[in-house]
Amino acid sequence: MKKTLFILVASLIFSTKVSAQGCYFGNSTLPTINLRSSSGNQQFDAINQREYQLLVNIFNIHPNFFYLLDQGAPNAYATSEISNPNFPDGTVMLGFSLVQNECLNSPSGTCSSVPIILAHEFGHIIDFKYHTGLTGKYKELFADYIAGSYLYHRANTIGSINIQEVANSFFNKGSYDFNNPNFHGTPQQRFSCLNAGYLLAQQYNISGQNLSLPILMNAAVQYVRQF
Repeated sequence: MKKTLFILVASLIFSTKVSAQGCYFGNSTLPTINLRSSSGNQQFDAINQREYQLLVNIFNIHPNFFYLLDQGAPNAYATSEISNPNFPDGTVMLGFSLVQNECLNSPSGTCSSVPIILAHEFGHIIDFKYHTGLTGKYKELFADYIAGSYLYHRANTIGSINIQEVANSFFNKGSYDFNNPNFHGTPQQRFSCLNAGYLLAQQYNISGQNLSLPILMNAAVQYVRQF
């Protein structure tokens, strides 16, 4: 599938290179005017639907999924708002521009960071559903930790993912803008949480133990609180 995702996204939308994040809306109203249930490309939709289903199977949560017209501001979002009663765990949105931006910065041409950014948004959904009590940057770092655990599972079971590219992507999304209400953590903190989640999943797999969601969540909460 090398370069396939990039080619598909490039055919859908063009955007300039801008820094991208992965965020949460909390209980804010969904920006329905910019949401799409389909990208308009069946192959691209199938790729993302497969990833979505794998995340659902691993974490046993069921958010709705939309594409987001995020021109000029590449991003992905999660919210606890239920947009469809058949998907009771909130809503996840993946921006077209974000996907293209990540693919443009993928030396391997695999767009490896995109599935893990989606996993980050699932991390927010887990946070919403189980009420971790975390606030501010700690919610973002918690989602990074969850994404790290998925990164190990994804690389170990499916492959076709460049772990170093993912690490670089998350590192580059950190900042030192401590007074910004949207502060997501420093580059070092974001990488550290992603790496810690990866190592925990690896440890459990090697030892033949089941990494349950409660164990993963507790480890994530305890880890991010050090920052």
